[in-house]
Order: sequence, then structure tokens, then C-alpha cells
Amino acid sequence: MKTNIYTLIAMLLLSPVVQIPEVAAQTTAGPMDESLSAKTAGAQQHRRGPKRFLLKNGDGAKIDLWKPDLSTLPLTAEHGSLTLPRTGVDNYHALVVEKDWGYLKEALIRYQYMHGKPSGHSTRELTAAEKTTFEIVPEPVPREHQHYRSGQSWNFLLRYRGAPAAHVPVSLETSNGTELSSVSDRNGIVSLRIPDDFSLLEAGERDRRSAEFTVSAETEDAGVVYQTRLSAEYRVNPSRWQSLELGMYVTGVGLLAGGFLGRKAAGHA
Repeated sequence: MKTNIYTLIAMLLLSPVVQIPEVAAQTTAGPMDESLSAKTAGAQQHRRGPKRFLLKNGDGAKIDLWKPDLSTLPLTAEHGSLTLPRTGVDNYHALVVEKDWGYLKEALIRYQYMHGKPSGHSTRELTAAEKTTFEIVPEPVPREHQHYRSGQSWNFLLRYRGAPAAHVPVSLETSNGTELSSVSDRNGIVSLRIPDDFSLLEAGERDRRSAEFTVSAETEDAGVVYQTRLSAEYRVNPSRWQSLELGMYVTGVGLLAGGFLGRKAAGHA
């Protein structure tokens, strides 16, 4: 899989208050190599703030924002920047970026929760819709107040022309530098464990850091290569700092108990 050659990733950049992941692109000569590549770093998102993207080398890319009711808003990147407009409805939306080279078709999907009036539609309708020829679909998408967490296992569905894509190699890469691979099963499902690769956790301190992961896959049909990416944010699993807090508590209790018993024994001496 040529995941280091053909990459199409757009990541949330920043709001006026909170910085969000940045995309930096590299371009080489020739249409076969002239694909969007990126490296990302995670950051927390402001719940209501505008979502802004950097999309370099995106000339000719087709960009659509899918609403919960499956209607779409065509978007255009200006000077390498793309702002996600408010739609006024609640629930997940899907940002879909496609670039067609003829012999190579690239696609990126990112599911983004947006706030507004109740949409009256379920997330399942959005994930079930065929948004591009070859896509990776979260199975399921995290609930509104939940997130992908380090150390958790999640299922993803590979779908080609609306049907499950079986036995396709899949890779996962994080902005913290972890890489892993797997293969979709006969139903097009792959189970991936989000890496627990956050370092320097402090005992007793709640850690609100986030990072980015990208699930990617490639398939070929009738001489055309299809590459697809699903990008998302993941956060530190609370069990990491909670286990540290528990360890500190148990240690503290042990020290206190030891001191008490020591004083009691000394009193009887």
C-alpha cells in the first residue's frame, strides 16, 4: 500500500480561541506524485467555534459537506484554507474531499459533530450513505459526548461501491508516530486498537491532550487505484490518570497504615 506517496488529508486547524490540528502538505513534480500529504498534531476543539481547515495542493479537489439529512453543501478552499460553515442542525456531518487523477482516485472523509436544532435524523443514515466510491466508515461513530480514546478498540467498515470490501490491507497512523496494520474480514470489517501513545502523564493530573489518527486503505479495479482515508481525533483514556490516582491513593494509605502500626508497636515496647 503506497500510504506514504498518495495521501489526502484535511485536518481542523484553528478557531479564534482554540488551536486545532494543522495540515502541512508536501508536493512533488508529476501528477502521479502530486498528492496531498500531511502530518498532524492534535489539540482540543472549541465546542461552538468555527472549524477551519488547511487544504494545500487541493486544486481540482471536489469538497462536499454532507448534512444529517444527506443533503450536501459544496465547499471551496480559498488560498489553501477551508472553513466549515454552520448548518444550523445538530448531529454528525461528513466532510468529503475527493481528487480524481483518472488512474488514481483519492478520498478523505472526516465525521464532524456540529451543533444546532435537532436534525431529526440518526447518524446511521449518514454512515450508511455512499459518499464516495471507496470509503472507510466508523462502525459505529462515537456518541456526541464520547470520543475515541487511547487503548480502545473500534470497528471500521471498508466499503467499495456500497458493498463491503473484504480482505483489504488497512493501516492506522497517529500524529504521535505510531503505525499499525490489519486486514478487513470477509464482511469488510476491521477492528483497530487506538494506540496508547501519549507520553509523560503526570500522576493525579487529568490529561486533556488529543492527537490525530488516520485509517487508510487502497484497492484497485479495472486499472484504477482507489485510495481512501478516514481521519479523526483521539484523546487520552481517563483510565491512564485514574489508575495513577488510585496508585497514589493506595500508596498513601499503605504509608499511613504503616506509620500508625509502627507508632502503636512502639507504644507497647
